[in-house]
Amino acid sequence: MRNVYTIFKKEFYRVMSDRRLVFTAILLPGLAIYIMYTFIGSAIGNEIDDIEAHTMVVYTENLPIEFENYLETEGITPEYYDYIPAESDDLENRILNGEVDLLIRFSESFADDIDNLVVTDIYASYNPGEKYSEYTYNRIINTLFSYANVIGEERYGDAYYSFNFDSTIIMDEEKAAGQGFAMLLPMLIVMFLFSGAMSIGPDSIAGEKERGTIATLLVTPIKRSEIAIGKVLSLTVISMFSATSSFIGIMLSLPNLMSAGGQLDVFIYDAGDILILFSVLLVTVFVIVGLVSVLSAYAKSIKEASMLILPFYFISMALGISTMFSGEASSDLWVYFMPIYSSVHLIISILTFDISITAYIITVTTSLVYVAIFVFILTRLFQSEKIMFQK
Repeated sequence: MRNVYTIFKKEFYRVMSDRRLVFTAILLPGLAIYIMYTFIGSAIGNEIDDIEAHTMVVYTENLPIEFENYLETEGITPEYYDYIPAESDDLENRILNGEVDLLIRFSESFADDIDNLVVTDIYASYNPGEKYSEYTYNRIINTLFSYANVIGEERYGDAYYSFNFDSTIIMDEEKAAGQGFAMLLPMLIVMFLFSGAMSIGPDSIAGEKERGTIATLLVTPIKRSEIAIGKVLSLTVISMFSATSSFIGIMLSLPNLMSAGGQLDVFIYDAGDILILFSVLLVTVFVIVGLVSVLSAYAKSIKEASMLILPFYFISMALGISTMFSGEASSDLWVYFMPIYSSVHLIISILTFDISITAYIITVTTSLVYVAIFVFILTRLFQSEKIMFQK
């Protein structure tokens, strides 16, 4: 164990003593995520505010005064202009260019048709490619359907309705909020766990092979298995630092991203939930670092190691994306025997307060088994003169 600790301390000090490496590998991911997501959330919020603050430009023909008054009671007060058929081509171009939001045309006999129980036609023209035009169309047309219900109720009373509908919302607010986090966080967490390991793993093993310093280490009176374990442990701790930085950045910025500048309570998890989540992250990091270490030991250079790791990085992203829209963890136990994929589902179950103890035990146990396999393979690679000294 003393030799393992010596290797661990050497690798840990090599990274932590380099301020630039600490900043780029540990601090920068979390900071970049926070700035990026906060900016995106702020931009979305500003866009929504801009659309809602826009004064609608609407051209009308035979606009009924009753409907105009109804729009006003609903808080919709566009700038109205009269439609002139002779200028229809020019008006279409203005709608296309975003200068006009909507053209809505009523028949001259609109009021009489309603009084005489005659179905009347209404025509509308808008540009769904323009944000103001689409928003104006949706607001006014939805209000028009609401106005039609008012007319129907005035005309027929209760007989207008086939049935009355009422609903009661029965919802666990914490679980609903957790499902929102579960859509994004598992993919992001796994992605940044991999990124953290990728930023330092290849340099720690393949880099030493490329620089020739691995030869000095291998001739020391230390078992090569102890060298392998020491490197894995040091890379795991440093990768956890990087993952923790990314996780904090995500948690601080996600409310702004998900609520478009509004408020979203992220403090819905207690210490037990956080502890379980941390343990899952820890064993996941072990698996990822084990994989990265094996690939780095097999590679001849940092560049080759990075190229070998890249497909597994994309696979991990695909595993996270595959669960992005479900918001629910799998109930099939076989899923929890698969490395990384099991962690994704377990993270979802933790975030949605639906964790299975059996799934947790299987994930942790199998992850540790995979780590042991990777350490065994890494040790065999370290013992191979052909692999360690290849040019």
